[in-house]
Amino acid sequence: MRLELGLPPDSTFLSGVIYEGILYILANVKEGSFNLDWAELPVDFLCRAYESIDEDRVESLSIVLTGNDKIDKFLESLGINERPPKKTYRELLKLLKRQCRSIPINRDKIVVRAEIKGKNMSLDAEKSILAAPQLFKVDRYTGLSTVEMKTTSEQLGLRASPEIILIGLLGVYSSHITTVRSQDSTHHYFLFLSPDEVTSVLASGDPFKLTNIYSVKESLRELLSEILPSSAVSEVMVLEVMLSTKIRSELMKMNLDKVDFNVFKIAPEGMTYKIYETVPISVYREPMFYAALSKRGAKVDKLCEELHEALSPGKAIMRALASFNSRNKYSEADTILRGVLDLYKFVSTADTQGLFGFLRSLEESCVILRDDKRARSRIEEYASIQRKISYAL
Repeated sequence: MRLELGLPPDSTFLSGVIYEGILYILANVKEGSFNLDWAELPVDFLCRAYESIDEDRVESLSIVLTGNDKIDKFLESLGINERPPKKTYRELLKLLKRQCRSIPINRDKIVVRAEIKGKNMSLDAEKSILAAPQLFKVDRYTGLSTVEMKTTSEQLGLRASPEIILIGLLGVYSSHITTVRSQDSTHHYFLFLSPDEVTSVLASGDPFKLTNIYSVKESLRELLSEILPSSAVSEVMVLEVMLSTKIRSELMKMNLDKVDFNVFKIAPEGMTYKIYETVPISVYREPMFYAALSKRGAKVDKLCEELHEALSPGKAIMRALASFNSRNKYSEADTILRGVLDLYKFVSTADTQGLFGFLRSLEESCVILRDDKRARSRIEEYASIQRKISYAL
C-alpha cells in the first residue's frame, strides 16, 4: 500500500491532524519506508495503527462530535454495523479499535492531496465520498478561494475518503493534550509538530529520527496535560516547557538540538469549532538563558528545577493566576502576573532583568499581603521561592 503525500505540511489544523495521523502510523507500524513524497506500508497498516491505540489514553479524549458529523455514513462506508453508544470521538475511536480487523482496504494507493472541485475541497479526490468531520474544517477554507472561481466570499466544503478520515482520526487521538472546562467555556488543546519538523522527518526517511522526535513530542504532551488544567496562560505554558529539565535531558539523550511544535486551542461553537489561539513552542537542548546564567556562575539546572517547581499546579503562583477567573481574585494577582511575564521575558530572550523583575514581584506580593492573616501561607511560599532562586544564582 502506498500513501502519496501530496498535501504540503503547513500551519493549518487540517494539515496538522492529517500529518500527525501519518506520523503516528509510521511510528507504530514498524514495517515500511517513507520519504517526503510517499510512504510504503503494509496493506493492514490502518488496522495495526488502530490496534495500537492505548485504551487509558483514549478515555481522556473528551471531544463531542457535532450534529453535522455524519458518523453513520462513515461507518457504513467501512462496512461496520455497530454504532458508538455516544456521539464522541472517544467512543468512535474505541469502536474503530474493536472493529479494525473488519475494515476493508481494497486499494493499492491512497492519495493525500487536496483538490478543489466545484465548491468543495477534496482529499484523496477520486474516493472522497464523505463529508469530513467538522473538527477537520476548523480552519474555515475561505483562504483557498480565487477570484476566477468566484468563491472569495464563500467557504469551501471539505470532502474526504474513508481512509483519509481514518488517518485524521488517528491524528486527533495522537495530538490531543487535554480538555479544559470552566463555568462558561470548553477548550480542547492539541500538540502538532511544526510544518518544518514534519518536512524534516519525512525528508530524512529515517525511522530512528522519527522515533526520537516522536518520543520528545509524547514527553511534551504529557507535561502540557499536567500544566494546562491549572493555567491556560500561554506564557506560563511556554515557561513550563522551557524550564523542564526532563525535556532538556530527553533532547540530549536523543542528540537533538531543537524541536518545534504548535499548540492549538480550540473551542466548540454551535455545530462547528473555532480556533482560539495557536502557540508556537520550541524546545532546546541549550536555551539562550542557559548560556546567560552560566556566565554568571549560576547553578543552572538547580535554578530551572526551582522555577519549574514554583510554577507547579497547586502552588501559590498558579493559584494567584487562576484567581483571575474566580470571584475572589487574589490581591497580589496583578503583581504575580507581571512577575510571570518578566520571567517569560527572561526565558525567551535571555534578558536577566526579567528574572530580577520576577523576584521583585514576589517581594512586592509579600508586602501587599503583610496585613492579611489569612494569606500567611502564601507569604511564606513567595518568600521561600525567593530564597531558593537567590541561592541558585
